[in-house]
Amino acid sequence: MSFSLICRWFVLLLLLRWSTCRKENKRLVLHSEEDTIAAIQTLTARIEQLVAQNNRQDSEIQALKAGSVGGSVYTRWGRTTCPQNGTELVYNGFTAGNRYNKNGASDFVCLLGDPIWGVYSDSPLTYSPQIYGTEYEMSFYSAGATQFFGSNIHDHDGPCAVCRSSRPTTVMIPGRNQCYPGWTMEYSGYLVSGLSEQSSPTNYACLDTKPEFELGDAEDRDGKLMYLVVAACGSLKCPPYVQSREITCVVCSK
Repeated sequence: MSFSLICRWFVLLLLLRWSTCRKENKRLVLHSEEDTIAAIQTLTARIEQLVAQNNRQDSEIQALKAGSVGGSVYTRWGRTTCPQNGTELVYNGFTAGNRYNKNGASDFVCLLGDPIWGVYSDSPLTYSPQIYGTEYEMSFYSAGATQFFGSNIHDHDGPCAVCRSSRPTTVMIPGRNQCYPGWTMEYSGYLVSGLSEQSSPTNYACLDTKPEFELGDAEDRDGKLMYLVVAACGSLKCPPYVQSREITCVVCSK
């Protein structure tokens, strides 16, 4: 409802009121200038209230049409913070998963940094699956893959952050480090996974191009491992891909 329609509605309302008063042989009398001003102010305030209400409804309708209600969640691997682009931090913690040389669960998970315990038993159990921290395994590259990440990250432990974007859709795109037009970049990096020769399967993850780590944590304790993923030509077409070239990635939202 536009402002002009609201004004017309009030005029109609006043005409109906005047007609009713006329039928009842009554006259609407404003006794003073102050009464006139007060009546105008009351009417103006009511119009402004209706206009504000109408604007809120229009905004909600447009948001629903644009699909901007709700937001979406993704994990930023290698970082403890979220980008400042309408995205908020849900929690941060440790990149974790199954040990690289064991069968079992495959996914990288972002394990909370401040756990809350329920009922527990600290006695070792033979058949309990275990979860390990994750190390950046960059021993195949000189200087611990500094050319990719700006610093030597080999054997460092990987953090993670779970982020909520105000935009309703997020997608990780492997093979490029820029978003398509109309999309907002959350972060970019390189595609990582476990090694195919190892027992534990893994999913693919997008490791931030500027991964964080704590000084002094570069101990070779293994656990779950992250390796850079490279192209293997054959069924994968080359070009556009190149044999053994590292695959980039980007997380985008809209």
